[in-house]
Amino acid sequence: MSQEWLKQLAELSNDKDLRKRAQQMQKAQRAAARPGGGPQRSLVGAAFGSFFRWLFLFGLAEAAAMFVTAQSQGLANESWGYIFHYVVWYALTQPIFPAEIYAGLQEWFGLLPADLSAFYDKINPIVQDQQDKLVYYVPAAAALAVTLFFLPAINAARRRSPIRVLVWLANWAVIVLFPSLAEGVMALWLGAFVFSFVGGGGQRAPRQPKPQQQQAAPQQARPASQPRSAGQPRPSSQPQRPARAQTVATPVRESAVQRAVNSVVSVRHERTVSRRDDGRSWIRGR
Repeated sequence: MSQEWLKQLAELSNDKDLRKRAQQMQKAQRAAARPGGGPQRSLVGAAFGSFFRWLFLFGLAEAAAMFVTAQSQGLANESWGYIFHYVVWYALTQPIFPAEIYAGLQEWFGLLPADLSAFYDKINPIVQDQQDKLVYYVPAAAALAVTLFFLPAINAARRRSPIRVLVWLANWAVIVLFPSLAEGVMALWLGAFVFSFVGGGGQRAPRQPKPQQQQAAPQQARPASQPRSAGQPRPSSQPQRPARAQTVATPVRESAVQRAVNSVVSVRHERTVSRRDDGRSWIRGR
């Protein structure tokens, strides 16, 4: 190839835009290879994420209950607030749940079906006045309560604590131990929340890819110089061979221009002048 073509390829390989794109691609690959998939979320962010997930589940359950009740009781033409009020009355005053649920309420919280009916009588005036707003307030309040209750488990999972399984079990143990400990379960909940900060929280440094240096092709040994006679003219010195560029492999895919430059530079340079076998004349290779 001509020297002009090599010069153009060298100028293109030193283009700043190409180097910027290569650096951006390298940063993107390092971010993708980072363990954990990105920076750690804060406790507030994790709590908000859990809150919206529970809000979606409770809203979906409420909508399903209201739809089934409206279709079965002929309330399809009524307002949402009236249907919600009817669902609350039906759930607290009618034995619609299995007997195991009522037995569990009596064992854990000491509640009987009569207590549920009495509870409805107390909240009936409030529900009747605010029934349209309670359609939205009740799922949000339930999602907030569940998020606060599982806050120790959420924090342990966020920090990737090594004892997050124990924190999760202690969080559930609050419900099981409530009949025997009563208000003492608050100490258990606080203990689980404190231990959720143990360990974890550290981010692993991204692994830097080790550059692999390509092995240069072995240079051909120069032929031994032949003895010259006294009257033989001394040949001109051979042009110095250019140093072979050793490329360093990076995680970023080389561009077409860079591959062309590497292929051109790595081509074996032939000797421009060679001697004939008799050693008396010189010819230039084409």
